Amino acid sequence: MNRRDALRLLITATGGALLPGARLAKAAGGASRYAVKPAFAWLGTGEVKPAGWLKEQMRRDLQVGFAGRLDDLCPEAASDIFANGRNTLTHGNAAESGGRVEMEKWWNGETVGNWRAGFIMLSYLSGDETNMRKADQWVHRMLASQDEDGYLGINGKDLRFRYEGELWTQACLLRGLLAYAELTGNDSALVAVRRAVDLSIASYRGGTGTNSYIDSHDLMIADVLERLFDLTGDVKYPDFALWLYEKWDWSKTRSGQDCSLASLSNRDLPLMGHGVHAVENVRVPLWLWMVTGREDLGIAARNALDKLERYTLPGGSVVSSEHIENQAPDPNKAEFEYCVTKETQVTYGSALQKMGLSAHAERVERVFFNDAQASRLPDGSAVTYLTSDNRGAIDGRSPDGLKGDPANKFSPTHRDVAVCCNPNAANVAPLYVRGMWMRHRDGGLAALLYGPCTVATTVGGIRVELEERTDYPFAHTVEIVVRPEREKDFPLYFRDPQWSRGTKLTCDGARIERDGAFWKVSKRWKPGDRVSLEFVAEVRQVAAVNGELALQYGALLYALPIPHKRTVVKTYPLAGFEDAYYEPESGAVDEYVYGSEMRWKDFGFEPAVKPRGTAMLRPFDEPVVTLRGELVHRATGAKSSVELVPLGSAPVLRRLTFPVSP
Repeated sequence: MNRRDALRLLITATGGALLPGARLAKAAGGASRYAVKPAFAWLGTGEVKPAGWLKEQMRRDLQVGFAGRLDDLCPEAASDIFANGRNTLTHGNAAESGGRVEMEKWWNGETVGNWRAGFIMLSYLSGDETNMRKADQWVHRMLASQDEDGYLGINGKDLRFRYEGELWTQACLLRGLLAYAELTGNDSALVAVRRAVDLSIASYRGGTGTNSYIDSHDLMIADVLERLFDLTGDVKYPDFALWLYEKWDWSKTRSGQDCSLASLSNRDLPLMGHGVHAVENVRVPLWLWMVTGREDLGIAARNALDKLERYTLPGGSVVSSEHIENQAPDPNKAEFEYCVTKETQVTYGSALQKMGLSAHAERVERVFFNDAQASRLPDGSAVTYLTSDNRGAIDGRSPDGLKGDPANKFSPTHRDVAVCCNPNAANVAPLYVRGMWMRHRDGGLAALLYGPCTVATTVGGIRVELEERTDYPFAHTVEIVVRPEREKDFPLYFRDPQWSRGTKLTCDGARIERDGAFWKVSKRWKPGDRVSLEFVAEVRQVAAVNGELALQYGALLYALPIPHKRTVVKTYPLAGFEDAYYEPESGAVDEYVYGSEMRWKDFGFEPAVKPRGTAMLRPFDEPVVTLRGELVHRATGAKSSVELVPLGSAPVLRRLTFPVSP
């Protein structure tokens, strides 16, 4: 057994919370120090791993998509900004988008940190050994670049803690290093993160750092502080997060900031600012509420989640054409940024872990299975920076065609706009996997997000492995095989999806009872025991704010694909990577409506399952379940038979919502 395997076993044996050499005591974990105890606790990163189509998508993204080659595709991702390429008074490591040098010297730190975090998780969770070795090499380079005093960041000694983006870029880097520490058991990585964070805390709180944390991205160092608190129980981490949230008047005078305490205390104030800031910053008062028990923070967090709902599109993302600007989530007009799609998923995952509401799990599944897939090509070679749920063209123009919109294209980099969405896209699937199972507050395990996966953790001091066998969301049966190392009593919890009508759950010899939106299954488990779930899906209508309707079946929304032609607008040295526009082949894209006479029966649409020969490992390439029915031609009244496909199976041009005929 090599050292890495031994360290993995040690992590598993201690429930994923104990890293060798880091002197972390499980009893000191942050979960025991929450004033408002979270409903669930995160498992260690890597204790849940993908299987089936999820694993295939992640491996494919590495092997043929930009997630495995972003440093070969753009200089921003190849920047050595955290090591030899740090910013100094004489050398600035600035973004070079489209040959245009940006003023923000932190931009490349965001690109590198976010991409590498996703790359690390994709590699280790999917078991891609070649890319695991690449991840190892990069992490070792980062650790070797750490200064003697613990600094890890984008600036040389002459610029440290003086400019905005310092804490933001540290967050991007350190989130990846923390994931690596948990995935591999590398105690050096964890110690390096703690030293870097401790230096930042001392510098800002001790007054040697300037008030450089003016950009609200900087607040997201809270993601790192939260995980360190959960691992160590050290109160200096939430103390610093609260100090940051209040220090630069976030919670006092910045009423114009969407996520200031002043703004969030007023539930009726609209969201106006940068969408990514608004969505990600919600996580900070949410966490601080749980730690402190302060009701003003609790009100702010709950109001924030309510506000996000007002701006949520049918496919799950929050509106953000860079800024929210109080736009209605009209699927014909409103766009959403891929960065916002990722942050929407992460923020609702955080809310699910803390508040335990089934509705938050529904939101995570909605955005991951729908808008996140509908904004990327199935092979992972490109994403769109800005996307709309109804999309009649991808042509470098706004949805109404009235102005230029360079973000409206498929690209592996989006260098001419900003290299932010592509790095973030590498994190989406790994972070979904992380939240699939969590630890219940009573010590049992809970299935919160469904899909093919495996779990290896401890329950009550013994090793337990779970295998979740399913093609969800393309099928609605789930089988859980339970393998404890010896017989053991503990409960398992299973979320009952809101769309399921009459879920069937069976488990021989178990006591099965309802616990809110969950099924609680208790028994003395022995190796090979099984839990079987059968969700009952019906075609149902989803209303959009413009009065149009989409159809949902299970966790998936269904759209009408629009035949298109492709125009390459930029090529890359690496084969298989291009920037491209897509335009409809012919005809109008809004010529159909639903016939009102069948509205009572969901317009007569019925699910159709493709033959089992369809490749289930790549279900977004070729849809495995469709909805068949009729649409009415708006002008002639003639009915046409159509086949709607999952939104993610129509990532290019599609119509998701339709009006209803008078």
